[in-house]
Amino acid sequence: MSFEPVLLARVAKPDSTRLEGYRADGGYATLERALKEKKPEEVTTQVKDSGLRGRGGAGFPTGLKWTFLPKDHPGPIYLCINADESEPCTYNNRILMEKDPHQVLEGILLACYAIKSRCAYFYIRYEYGDAFRTLQAAIDELYASGLLGKNILAAGSTATSSSTAGPGRTFAARKPG
Repeated sequence: MSFEPVLLARVAKPDSTRLEGYRADGGYATLERALKEKKPEEVTTQVKDSGLRGRGGAGFPTGLKWTFLPKDHPGPIYLCINADESEPCTYNNRILMEKDPHQVLEGILLACYAIKSRCAYFYIRYEYGDAFRTLQAAIDELYASGLLGKNILAAGSTATSSSTAGPGRTFAARKPG
């Protein structure tokens, strides 16, 4: 039986951190289909039915977590991504943040769409300097390409993102702009 990586398939590629490399491998196609063909509730149902679980210590079902938000909440709804990784055995996302940031960001954009959030705050521990700089460069690429901001992919959806670095075990965020 041969092993073929899925989650980490792109990390060894020379252009793994760049938008053009991610798009060449089909990146953001799922986001585009979701924005143009599905309602947010359908994305939540699809993720829930897939059995996708979080990568933290508890491995909590992602789609189920999304259903905990109040129905028809008037908003605003904010998505907070805690990339502190301070729980035991959870140092598993650093490689993705450093070597395949667009995979992480596409997931965040899909989550924003599914939960009807127009803003994501990304907290990353200060000690992850390379990951912070790589993610910020990827966020900048998304804004420049129209994949982040207003009217994403001309589908009428809006999402903004802001990243903040700070000491471990502390939550911090800053307002974009």
